[in-house]
Amino acid sequence: MLNFTVITIFPEMFSSPLAHSILKKAQEKGLICVRLVDLRDYATDRHRITDDYPYGGGQGMVMKPEPLAAAIEDSKKSRAKPKVILLSPQGRVFDQSEAHRLAQENELVLICGRYEGVDERVKSFVDDELSVGDYTLSGGELAAMTVIDAVTRLIPGVLGNPKSSEEESFSENLLEYPQYTRPEEFKGMKVPEVLLSGDHERVRKWRREMSLRLTRERRPDLFENAPLTPEEKKAGRRPPDLALALLHHPVYDKNGQVVTTAVTNMDIHDIARSARTYGVKRFYVVTHVKALQRLALKIIDHWERGYGSRYNETRKEALSLVRVKDTLDDVILDLEQTSGSKPYLVATSARPGGSRTSFAELRDMLRRESRPFLILLGTGWGLTETVLAQSDALLEPIQGETDYNHLSVRSAAAILLDRLLGKES
Repeated sequence: MLNFTVITIFPEMFSSPLAHSILKKAQEKGLICVRLVDLRDYATDRHRITDDYPYGGGQGMVMKPEPLAAAIEDSKKSRAKPKVILLSPQGRVFDQSEAHRLAQENELVLICGRYEGVDERVKSFVDDELSVGDYTLSGGELAAMTVIDAVTRLIPGVLGNPKSSEEESFSENLLEYPQYTRPEEFKGMKVPEVLLSGDHERVRKWRREMSLRLTRERRPDLFENAPLTPEEKKAGRRPPDLALALLHHPVYDKNGQVVTTAVTNMDIHDIARSARTYGVKRFYVVTHVKALQRLALKIIDHWERGYGSRYNETRKEALSLVRVKDTLDDVILDLEQTSGSKPYLVATSARPGGSRTSFAELRDMLRRESRPFLILLGTGWGLTETVLAQSDALLEPIQGETDYNHLSVRSAAAILLDRLLGKES
């Protein structure tokens, strides 16, 4: 049996959680026992005060050391070498591995802090400090309930199916796979075919893949420490689903007029080579002018199938990434068809203003998320406001130490790709 002792000024808060579901059954089976200690019983004044003003001034109240120390010492007398834990935002983060460690104990004393915290001297009476997360609660009672529930689930005999705790989220530093039940179709949404197949090995593989994908996207911090096979580690390091689009229309000229700019050999060459270097999946050249499309296709054909393909193999490899499209909408449709979902549009602009996404933020998104991303590059004097409004994010501008801000688009493309996808030193 695992005995919990909870020191709190609000013991009544525990009545409902302990009287229902898993915790109720665990107590009825004699697998856990929860003793609630009212801290006010250890106050020495007739008003049963457990807090006071902080030395040095400041907001709020601080829990007094005398009642807490007395309650802790009393709990140690009545229990065989309990592990005393203070629930505190300054503690180590409570996670599944910590829950497993605590489930091996026989006696746990949980101290529920309140107000601005406890007198620092109380910490000399505790064995450990734990936090349930980076957010603010009104007190340690909810944190204590979380610890009790998470630890209790891991005690043998508590759950009806002993494998349940092994397959739950965080059991291997992975989030749990998606779950479905009847009906087979609900409001047009169907249960994945693999779960209806009856093929247990396919189901196992699907669940593992989904668990890996969810963890990689939503909790990369967990994914880094998850026990993965060599194949899974390789898949986890796959490059992001990123494409570039070089827009020749609609863009501004230096007078702020919407124009169509010319396609240039150098832009196609250099951006394609940068894209190949950093693992970009596609590079789109966008112009609705047929003569400019023919020029772009002629350049691509020379390096893919003509003399250039034999003269320079590496150039052929880079130019194979280039696609020519009439409009931005055509690019989006093409990516939807190849990737299965609409791309996240990231516009670029050297003009000041607007809410900007930093390179660090976008780099993090590219690492975490599996959806396709499309970075929009403008020619001339930049993308129009219409294009910016259509985008999901506006990337921060590339700036030097001087007030000169006129990089060529191919130079800007190389810099931003290195900031987003380059190796970190």
